Amino acid sequence: MIWLLTTVQQGLLFFATLFFVGCISWRVVVAPGASARVVEVGAELRDVASAVIRWARLAALALVAAWVLRMVVQVAAFRDPFSPLWDDVSLLLFQTTWGTVWMAQGVVIIGIALTLGLAVRSSPGREGTVAGLEVSAAWWALTLLTFALVTTLAMSGHAMGVDSWRTAAVAADVLHTLAAGSWIGTLAVILMGSSSAVGGEQSPATFGAQIQRFSPLALVAGGTLVAMGAGLSWTHLTTVSDLWTTGYGRILSGKIGVVLIILGLGFWNWRQGVPVSDRAEGVTLIRRRGAWEVGLAASVILLTAILVHSTKP
Repeated sequence: MIWLLTTVQQGLLFFATLFFVGCISWRVVVAPGASARVVEVGAELRDVASAVIRWARLAALALVAAWVLRMVVQVAAFRDPFSPLWDDVSLLLFQTTWGTVWMAQGVVIIGIALTLGLAVRSSPGREGTVAGLEVSAAWWALTLLTFALVTTLAMSGHAMGVDSWRTAAVAADVLHTLAAGSWIGTLAVILMGSSSAVGGEQSPATFGAQIQRFSPLALVAGGTLVAMGAGLSWTHLTTVSDLWTTGYGRILSGKIGVVLIILGLGFWNWRQGVPVSDRAEGVTLIRRRGAWEVGLAASVILLTAILVHSTKP
């Protein structure tokens, strides 16, 4: 039961974090650059921007739920039936590094929720072609809070368990998560924003402008993801044979295999889809392959949720 609850909690936390990173990346990096390419259809981007605010708020609610559930799971796992409940909770909160990081993570998540609820406008401006798409102080604040959120995730994961170079491992974990969110999370936002559910079917010009702005970000994120992932994987293994002789290694091998497929799809999209992303056939091509990328990434997140509470070799 604890294993299942932990997997659900970690999965919810990772899904919400990566999607939230995608929302921030779209709003801070993709939207401003794309608006300069499609001045005549800027209203479509503003419709997506409004939707992104709603999606980011939903992700924040999911983060709150995952944060609370994490304490429930932790207490259930270490509960001493012969002592008062508060004694166990206070021990976790005030006498462990885990508790300190958990409380810090709560402050960050609450800050994200308050910023989204109080400082971010629900509907971008309608005057002018790029009104409402500039990066306001609130979005920069959310960017900083996103870095803080991902840092707390790294500080409560396997990166903190390495025997040496712990700071480097935590930094690599932060970059790994940010890269995954900037790539898959942002792609998910673009695909969701292009559907008829957001202000009507999007024009190829608007879709193409986003993809062309997203493409360099995806290339950098993909390279960072592979580099940091390889380094982190090595710190969790004793020998290469652990990849097929241990339970942890076999799950990790499955994760690596799926990631390689996603990278292949991304490369194919970059070579064949991006050059024609502002045409109807290009939109269809990228949507299809992009949907596969996001779908396969969901399985990677699930495997990661299992790995983070599995015993290392």
